Amino acid sequence: MMTAMASGGSGDPHTQMNTYRSYVTMLADSGAKDEIKLKAAQELSENFEVILNSPQYPQFLDHSLKIFLKILQDGDPHFIAEYNIQQVRKLILEMIHRLPMNETLRPYLKSILILMLKLMEIENEENVLVCLKIFMELHKHYRPPYSADVDIHKFLQWVKCIYSDLPNHLPKIFEPKPTIRVKDLSEISIEQLLQETYTTTPIHTEKKLMDGSVVTYNLIPRSVLSLKVIQELPIIVVLMYQLYKQNVHQEVSNFIPLIMETITLQPAANHRQSAAFNKEVFVDFMGAQIKTLAFLAYIIRIYQETIANHATLMVKGIIGLLTLCPPEVAHLRKELVIATRHVLATDLRLKFVPYMERLFDEDVLLGRGWTVHESLRPLAYSTLADLVHHVRQHLPLTDLALAAHLFAKNVHDESLPTSIQTMSCKLLLNMVDCVRQRSEAEGTGTQPQGRQLLMRILEVFVLKFKTISKLQLPALMAKWLVTYFYDLLQNLNIQ
Repeated sequence: MMTAMASGGSGDPHTQMNTYRSYVTMLADSGAKDEIKLKAAQELSENFEVILNSPQYPQFLDHSLKIFLKILQDGDPHFIAEYNIQQVRKLILEMIHRLPMNETLRPYLKSILILMLKLMEIENEENVLVCLKIFMELHKHYRPPYSADVDIHKFLQWVKCIYSDLPNHLPKIFEPKPTIRVKDLSEISIEQLLQETYTTTPIHTEKKLMDGSVVTYNLIPRSVLSLKVIQELPIIVVLMYQLYKQNVHQEVSNFIPLIMETITLQPAANHRQSAAFNKEVFVDFMGAQIKTLAFLAYIIRIYQETIANHATLMVKGIIGLLTLCPPEVAHLRKELVIATRHVLATDLRLKFVPYMERLFDEDVLLGRGWTVHESLRPLAYSTLADLVHHVRQHLPLTDLALAAHLFAKNVHDESLPTSIQTMSCKLLLNMVDCVRQRSEAEGTGTQPQGRQLLMRILEVFVLKFKTISKLQLPALMAKWLVTYFYDLLQNLNIQ
């Protein structure tokens, strides 16, 4: 058998395809050992491009896909990553994902989608992440009509249940957990551990390999508790809305209160301050929250009235995410700022007015990551400038002073793009009348606070003109003179 597998890539194409078919048949053989099945699945996976490019691919697809779907349908899910049968199931799903999205696959579309929906509910995190990719790619490519066979309503209800249960699991997600050490896997109840497992968790045993290293197993969480699975759900719900607006409009509306609650969730202070606090789990959790906020940003104009009823929670959630987002995950903060920018592009921006002081704090807006100085500041400052511009009439003088201080600093910051410096200048000019009006409204009139702020703004422009006249203007003049004399010499040579 080992020899046959090793020779799978040699010989004429017809023999090759027969060999690959035999591997598929072997996967369905209830008498074959799991180790042999894994080797067969690995051979198929490694040679999958050869199979896809073969003239016999349609026949192979018909033979193999029925067996693949039956194995996944009838087999039980497993939650130890190292088990051979778990690796077989994952490889089969990955091969289904690699199938070309063409007319050859269309007859099998419904069967695949129905099975993916079933597996999402019962499988482990690793396999469901592949199921979700298959489910999304098939819908994106084929855009199947809404039907009772592929129950989108059931899928949305499943997603809703995951979000509904998340607050109940919050304490357990961040509870410091001791390292699991056992003599053998048989000592522990996998089912019991899975009830409180939210990310892949190592189980150390006393067994040792030939090199002396300890045998470790990885426990994979159930899909319904997986933080990584939650990260992938919002984009699929968006796709379902795009494809089936009329059918799912009300169901998506029902997500809004759950979204608001999800983005406001935070680990308890005692958990965050604990030396055993798991930052990797926290990053996964925050990733799920930020993806959920991005979903809210997508639907905000469609459901603006409903969202407005929960706007206080939304603002609290966004401020909380900005405050707690770990500095080492700059990509998450960027996603967070982009989603916030979409929210601030609506009339709901007025709900942020009471929290402006927090947003002017650069530790909240930007965090303290090493890379934000170069990568995130232009986006963050332009987002904040747009917000200030639209709500400036509603800001008290203290907030206007904070805005003036921040954007005055940006005017002189040569590390920022010229466009951001220009934007800062425009914002300061637009604030002048607001400062005057607010000074009068708050009874300060020509008293020092309002006047000093206006003088500060004027000083910023005077200093900027001074910098331009000393540094930029001579350079511009020199460049102009070189160009002028070059053109002059060219004209003289021509004459």
